[in-house]
Amino acid sequence: MKKSNLILMFISLLAAICLWVYVVTIVNPDGDTTISGIPVTFSGAEVLREDHSLVITGDYQEFVTVHFYGKNSDMKKLELGKDEIRAVVDVSKVRSTKEYTLGYDLTLPGSVQPSAITNKILTPNAITFSVERYVSRAIPVEGDFTNVRLSEGFMLESTSYDYDSITVEGPESVVSTIIKARVAPDRINVDKTITESVPYVLLDDNNTEVDASLLTVNVKAVEVTMNVVMNKDVPVIPQLTEGGGVLESDCTVNYEPKTITLSGSEELLDTIDSIQLDPIELGLLPSNSETVTVPIQIPNGVKNESGEEEVSVHIEIRNKQIKTIKATNILFVNVPDGLTASSIAQQLNVTVRAATSQINRITAGSIRVVADMSGFSEPGTYQMPVEVHIDGFSGAGAVGEYSITVTLTKTPDETERNDS
Repeated sequence: MKKSNLILMFISLLAAICLWVYVVTIVNPDGDTTISGIPVTFSGAEVLREDHSLVITGDYQEFVTVHFYGKNSDMKKLELGKDEIRAVVDVSKVRSTKEYTLGYDLTLPGSVQPSAITNKILTPNAITFSVERYVSRAIPVEGDFTNVRLSEGFMLESTSYDYDSITVEGPESVVSTIIKARVAPDRINVDKTITESVPYVLLDDNNTEVDASLLTVNVKAVEVTMNVVMNKDVPVIPQLTEGGGVLESDCTVNYEPKTITLSGSEELLDTIDSIQLDPIELGLLPSNSETVTVPIQIPNGVKNESGEEEVSVHIEIRNKQIKTIKATNILFVNVPDGLTASSIAQQLNVTVRAATSQINRITAGSIRVVADMSGFSEPGTYQMPVEVHIDGFSGAGAVGEYSITVTLTKTPDETERNDS
């Protein structure tokens, strides 16, 4: 290309630039532009909340549209800086809870002076909004553990939270509907105690989630501890102590419950195969058909999850009969030297249990009532337990426990007897 052509092209470009500058800076005709999606903001909203406990609510217009008029160059700047434009509602004078309709001012991009806008059309030209009381409430935390799946042989013994309640702040119309903050862990194959942070949802009295977009909360999640223990079904075993003419083989025993569920550490539960009840004294049963209630005693370190605290044991004694005999053969053994023992009552009603074939052959002469006086050394009157023996009838025995009133007196010596 010739040098003269390059010079010509440069002169042409320079002329075009000069012409453009002239048009833009000297001629610059009027123009207009429409900008939509301008966000609405509230000036003084923070002071309104903090100083007056009021908050802006309602389904107000969040964006506005403005038709601007001015010079073309300024309109171009508006379009380039439209993300900086805001519709600002001044709420600094608001003091009560009601609905308001207020106009707004526009903040423009820094590149455009307000005086550059010759006219504007606002759509809408005012913003309608509501003002409510700004309140704070403590909302109780409630757990939902339906999605926690435990491994076989384990149970959820208890749960706890690092926060028992959530502090919720916001419009009264929203906060007043909230009744609980629900945490719902989701776990499978749980076989040990675990602690995890779980998000919560705010629910109303219909268990419907409350829109929290206008709310402020003190925590976003709750730390939930799930105390998981092993559980085990173990049999309950009644025990019988023979006596009163009754052997264990003479009895038919029925009882409920037959098993209980225990919870605790795996190591401890592995050592427990059954729960032995306190023995039932067969010799104390007043009839041949009795129901005895026995408390359930469990080892330390485990918990009875079944809820039953006692066992009802029904005992039927077979092939035995009962009758009462007036025993008169009262004997004293181990009477201290120098003392004489005597019973105030000369007879004792004794209930005897024996085989059907024996019962009618047992008489007062078959019964010995024996009082052991060892341990007594002073004269006096004492209530003494006695043993009852039925001689000559194997398998017969006395029903219940017996005692007599015994008098211990000094034995007269030989001189006193002779003087008398």
